[in-house]
Amino acid sequence: MADVKLFLEGPGQQRRQVTLLATESRQVTKGSFDGRRVATAGASKICFHTMIDEDGNIARQVDFDGYRFKFNGSNLAWDLVIA
Repeated sequence: MADVKLFLEGPGQQRRQVTLLATESRQVTKGSFDGRRVATAGASKICFHTMIDEDGNIARQVDFDGYRFKFNGSNLAWDLVIA
């Protein structure tokens, strides 16, 4: 089986290859008002990932599912693509 590669796809469908930089487990409260949803009802701990691209730009996970990221200094969300 070939190596798995991770990409973040931007709003204009441009892609940046990324690697996992860090993972952090956080407690989430029920009824959160931050606009995100928890994929598994009753989940109280969620793993949040931080990715880094080839140019050293850091992107942090912004959803509870692990598929939406934002680069530092940007308000645009990028989607995780696994190839």
